[in-house]
Amino acid sequence: MQILIIGAGVIGTVYGAQLGTAGHAVSVLAHGHRTEAVAAAGLLARNVIDGTEARSPANVIGAANDGTFDLVLVALRRDHLHSAAVSLAAVNGQPLVLFLGNNPAGRRALPLGPEATVSLGFPGVGGTLAGEVARYVRISQQPTALETSDDPRLAKVEAALQSSGFAVQRVAEMEGWLAFHAVFIACVTAALYGCQTDPLRLAGNRSELKLMCHAITEGFRALRAEDVQGLPRNLAFLHSRFLTPIAILYWAHAMRTPVGELAFAAHSHHAETEMRSLARDVLLRLPSSEDTKSLRGLLARTGS
Repeated sequence: MQILIIGAGVIGTVYGAQLGTAGHAVSVLAHGHRTEAVAAAGLLARNVIDGTEARSPANVIGAANDGTFDLVLVALRRDHLHSAAVSLAAVNGQPLVLFLGNNPAGRRALPLGPEATVSLGFPGVGGTLAGEVARYVRISQQPTALETSDDPRLAKVEAALQSSGFAVQRVAEMEGWLAFHAVFIACVTAALYGCQTDPLRLAGNRSELKLMCHAITEGFRALRAEDVQGLPRNLAFLHSRFLTPIAILYWAHAMRTPVGELAFAAHSHHAETEMRSLARDVLLRLPSSEDTKSLRGLLARTGS
């Protein structure tokens, strides 16, 4: 396939490199110094756990209509999505536009018309950029999520990722999945902010972990009360009201691993605007009551 990447940060680099090494032709939309580095060195992603690397050449283009594409992968923070509207409108042909990222409002929040062919997803990695290299970890508990679809282009993305060792799950209720995930990540981020974005400090702060876990459980319960579908099974199990002590121990351990730094703290630090906006969205969506007291108390610190 001919693939255009819009957003060559960590996620765009990691997934672009995997797609390129699987034999797809990857282009990147030019944007500042980062894409100057991509033009010179290509897309390079390094797994910090096992040291494996994926490198792919990438053709940096100045405008989205400088070519015809089968797939456009949008890997932008949600506060940057609308800045991509002009570029997306200019894309030639009828590509599948795959959005990978936080988007609790689903399709209605995307900068595309109803005629566009859109698929929703979420990355299963976290990381940081170090020079030209995207240093990342794969999150075993959260495979790359792709919307259930019979579009063959999405099947090719899935096959390319799996050939690189990435676990992929298909999600029938992707919009609901993203709503639940927004509650989860907003709560984790708020807890990290309460600990100076230091995952080790959060790991040692039982009261903050307890508040975080209670808040996640409350948020999930409120969404289920609205008949929202798509709650990831592992999070549903861990954040049931009776397993809070286990959840506290689980997250205390997770925050001491590379996942704590690269999958949670790094994004919290570099995407504070996005995380504050996400917290506000959750607060606006869910009811204010005794049943969401912990959630609202935690997120008020971030969403204000």
